[in-house]
Amino acid sequence: MSIFAFVLVVVSAIIHASWNLLGKSRTPTPAFFGLASLGAGSLLLPVLVYVLSLPISLPTSFWWLLLFSGFCQMVYMASLALAYQQADVGVVYPIARALPVLMVAVTTALLGQSLPLSVWGGMVVVTAGCLFVPLVSFRQWHWRAYTQLGCLWALVAAIGTAGYSVLDNTALELLAATGLPSWLIAMFYLGAQFLVTGCWLSVFYLSKSERHKFAAVWQDRHIALLTGSMMGGTYGLVLWAMTLTENVSYIVALRQLSIPVGVGLGVWLLKEPSYRPRVVGAMLVCVGLVAVSLR
Repeated sequence: MSIFAFVLVVVSAIIHASWNLLGKSRTPTPAFFGLASLGAGSLLLPVLVYVLSLPISLPTSFWWLLLFSGFCQMVYMASLALAYQQADVGVVYPIARALPVLMVAVTTALLGQSLPLSVWGGMVVVTAGCLFVPLVSFRQWHWRAYTQLGCLWALVAAIGTAGYSVLDNTALELLAATGLPSWLIAMFYLGAQFLVTGCWLSVFYLSKSERHKFAAVWQDRHIALLTGSMMGGTYGLVLWAMTLTENVSYIVALRQLSIPVGVGLGVWLLKEPSYRPRVVGAMLVCVGLVAVSLR
């Protein structure tokens, strides 16, 4: 991974932890993230119109990848909103962010990409750190600590993250074949994906009995749109880094730097408890990230 791609992902991780903190502070719902996604996608409509007006041809497979990636993003955002309704940022965020590391690594390995043993070791350490986070005390460990609703919804969010990470990498490879600059590819795909994600999230609120939830979110639209802008900014940097890196597993792993940042901000700004297992888990994530990044 180049130094430039490394910096892009680190900045993205900090912004990512920040928008999760902002979302948690508003007791988010799927409707909240739906409005945020549509807002972020709308800001990039000029880029979408410009690229689609160019004399380039995108294969049908690209549009299918975009559709399914948006679905996975919807799963991630809806599950994240439900998880934050049940548990602290310090519990939900590390699980939702760390578990995709091994999921994506296994998927890319199955697709034929090789990973050094040190990278696998680092990813295992990252995941182990994630498993410490829900614990209040090491002495009181019990498997039921992982069955709370917040943890279960975070697991579903992690599955969604792994899904869109793999799909996005393939879609970006198709876009790269057009010869467009990497930053333009990232912005175009970002806008398209957020619009598709917002549409997927909106499907749940088409019935008359559910429309009031979107109406309620509209009252808090300024925070939702700010969150959407931060969501777009953080993932735009990740997509740009993807266009500069051969193996997406390294990108997904390095993004987990946002875990200790998120835990720290939760303790500092939201006054969440700083249990020892939670702190140790965040430290293990950092150690695993070093092993992955240095390979």
